[in-house]
This record gives sequence, structure tokens and C-alpha cells, in this order.
Amino acid sequence: MAYLSDDELLDTEGGFTGWDDGTGAGAAGETLEQALAEERLAELESELEQDEHPVDYEAELETEEEEAAPVSEKRLKREIRAEAVRRLEEAARTEKDFRVVVGEWDKLDQNRERRERDHENLRGDVPLEYQAVPEPKLIPRWMNTPTYRQLMAGNFLDILFDCPYEMHNLTADAFVSRMVEELSEEHKEVLYFLSLRLYSTTRLAAMRGQSDRNIRKLRKTIHKKLQRQMYDHLCGKQEHGGSLTLRERQFLEEYSKIARKQGKDAVIRRENKFKRRKKKNRP
Repeated sequence: MAYLSDDELLDTEGGFTGWDDGTGAGAAGETLEQALAEERLAELESELEQDEHPVDYEAELETEEEEAAPVSEKRLKREIRAEAVRRLEEAARTEKDFRVVVGEWDKLDQNRERRERDHENLRGDVPLEYQAVPEPKLIPRWMNTPTYRQLMAGNFLDILFDCPYEMHNLTADAFVSRMVEELSEEHKEVLYFLSLRLYSTTRLAAMRGQSDRNIRKLRKTIHKKLQRQMYDHLCGKQEHGGSLTLRERQFLEEYSKIARKQGKDAVIRRENKFKRRKKKNRP
């Protein structure tokens, strides 16, 4: 039997010896870097625009007195705009009419996106920095996870800090990092497994040899402490003229309402996401 030499094996066409020179991956990497650079430039321009021409969105919101009043000027304006769009939709008959309706909805979407963009710079179709492939074809799916791809790329920080006593290094916010670092070891462990590992209170109670009620009580204590510190921090930031994101503003509004009723024991509870089922009346 005649065997192929090494040179003949390397020259085989259509077999398993056709190696990719990596030009496709390099082009994709350059495209990704260019898209990310454009995204960061747009983010910088948005921040500069907010600094030079700040928009007072609170002027568009109703005060407590206006909400309690049966009639409000701001409410009437919103209702008039909504009624105008509704009448356009009902009166549309031709293609030109429907284009006008679509144009009005596009304006509303642009205004909404502008409000969101002023507080949070949204990501478009650019993939994440670790270049995760949504539907891999050449590698197993478990090798496409962010953790594995970061590990293979040499980014070990997220993996090294993935523990209760180093998790404060996972955030770039200095205040949040210090707030989590100052927790006790017991609180760090409970916060880590419930918030990052998404353990249930029953599973964590079995692991720690405690009751489920005790774990839920610890969770409430941790949330109450962290939320109070975050509320004081955001209030001070707002008083000094600092800008807040949409989530921070929503947190301030929600926490303020609860604090007026509960005082120092105020805490926003997120564990009950679904309404309780109504009990059926047995005959």
C-alpha cells in the first residue's frame, strides 16, 4: 500500500488539512473595534450635549398637588396629544393618511428614545466586547459562554472576583464597591448567593443549616441597609447638581414614597414578583 508523504498530505484539497489563515476573523475583529469606537464617540457626544444643553424633564412631570387635582394642565396636554393621534388613526383611509399616522408614531418613539438616551446610552446592534456568538456552529455551546471566552482571552478578573469576599471589585462604581465591601462576612455570603448566584432562600438555608425564615430576615436587613445608604448617596449627588440615570430616579421616587410611610424601616422588596393566587371557595 502506498502512503502519502507529509508534503502530499499538506497539499490535499477538500480534506481536513485546509487551514484557515484567520483573515476572516481579523476582518470581523476590525469591524467590531470600529463599531465600538463609533459607539463610544456617540456616548461622549451625548454626554457633552447633556452638559451644555441640559433638559429639565421634571418640568414635564406632575407634582403631587397636580396628581391629586381632578384637572391638570400637563395631564390635559397629554390627553389632547393622545386624542389627536387616535383621531388620525381612525380617519386614515389612503396610503398617504397612514404615512402621516406612522410619522406621528415615529415622532413619539424619537422623543422616548431621546429621553432614555439622555440618561442611559443604549447599545445598538453591536455585540458585546467578548464577541459571543448567539448561534455557534463550529464549537460546543458551552464554550460560547462569556465566562469561558473571557478565560480563554486572558481576562481573569471577573473569575477571580467571583466570590463573596471579592465581589465588591466586580463594579466600577466606587461608592457601590465600598458599600458592599463594608458588609459583614455573613451578609456578604447571603448577598452573594441570593443576588449573584440566584439561589433560593430554601436552598441557601439548607446550605447554611438555618431556617428559611432566618435567611429571608437577613435578606431584608441587607436590603434595608444598602438601600438607605444608596438613597442618602443619590440625594447628596442630586443636591450638588449631579445627573442621575433613569433607574436612579425611579429608585429615589419609589424609596421616598415608602420612607414616608415606614420611616427608617423602609425597604423595597422585590422577592414577590407575582400576585398570590386566589383561593378557590370549596363547597
